[in-house]
Amino acid sequence: MVVPLPHQRIRLDPVPELCELQKAGPLHEYDTETGLNGRKQWLVTGYDEVREILADANQFSSMRPVDDEADRAWLPGILQAYDPPDHTRLRGTVAPAYTVRRIERLRPRVEEIIEDCLDNLESLGSPVDFSRYAAWPIPALVACEFLGVPRDDQAELSRMIRDSRESRLPRQRTQSALGVVNYSQKLATRERRDPGEELIGLIVREHGDKVTDEELAGLAEGILIVAVEQMAAQLAIAVLLFATHPAQMALLRERPELVDGATEEVVRYASIVEAPSPRTALLDMCVAGRTIRAGDVLTCSMLAANRALGDQFDITRENSPAHLAFGHGIHHCVGAPLARLQLRMALPAVVRRFPSLRLAVPEEDLRFVPGKPAPFNIEELPIEW
Repeated sequence: MVVPLPHQRIRLDPVPELCELQKAGPLHEYDTETGLNGRKQWLVTGYDEVREILADANQFSSMRPVDDEADRAWLPGILQAYDPPDHTRLRGTVAPAYTVRRIERLRPRVEEIIEDCLDNLESLGSPVDFSRYAAWPIPALVACEFLGVPRDDQAELSRMIRDSRESRLPRQRTQSALGVVNYSQKLATRERRDPGEELIGLIVREHGDKVTDEELAGLAEGILIVAVEQMAAQLAIAVLLFATHPAQMALLRERPELVDGATEEVVRYASIVEAPSPRTALLDMCVAGRTIRAGDVLTCSMLAANRALGDQFDITRENSPAHLAFGHGIHHCVGAPLARLQLRMALPAVVRRFPSLRLAVPEEDLRFVPGKPAPFNIEELPIEW
């Protein structure tokens, strides 16, 4: 498989070609996507230009460009697949569930999930795959709690979520993915009939007439698959970063008050979403002194833009200007508060419980998964202590 340049890395780092392009300027004619029917494509590597494009939904569409509307892949409930006004309508139904107050309500349960998963990890003894036994189950169980999945269903659904993405058996991946989709539809139907207190029930009670059944199920499916997959990748890469930067791990263990900065540095440095969905210019315009025509496609390199803020992993870094790891503009990740909560609770717990944490294999033996179409990730993370 040919990996497009924005998704090429040497382990966690961007490849030299991307770095050289960034030094040469913020905007480049470059084929970053296939199947775009000859449309002119641009790669955006400048921090300011990435912010400008992501912030302007009036001039740039986030929907995949097609010449025939019948060819457009439709993903009900997946916010990134919508432009205004539908995006505005759908995001408005979801955003109230991510307020600070509602997220803080989850804190005791998130702490319980993290401690239980780390207990299980420790009981297995080292070496053990952190990705399989902690990075996946933690966000899967948190997502179940956030959506209102009954406790009796959470363990099996968590397993299906993981297997739908990482099982090496194609049939098991397919069956598990269908299982998650079917469960999402049943959950949406149940909450439509008898809304509970969590996300899907909240949407039904407050905005039920604004959301179709397909969108409601799609929202649940998107959180259970897409959001969990991204959080699992983020947790695994975060632990890899600390395992390979022992001085930073010791600093966080000695000064747990640094956890907020550590969380922001992990997501900035890793940039697991290396490039969001390409933007299509809706008008002729000028960007960075270059003429962009309506219909041109622009791929924004989050990895390049975030690394421009600093190429060393440093949890004491001042976060100014702000990183773009959660996006920018109307598509800024609505789930960022929940992602931050999980990282802020999981990272101190890991470095406290496993002070001698280290890789169980040479770093060069690790196998990474390019961030297209899934987030940048690691296949396995064998650790020992």
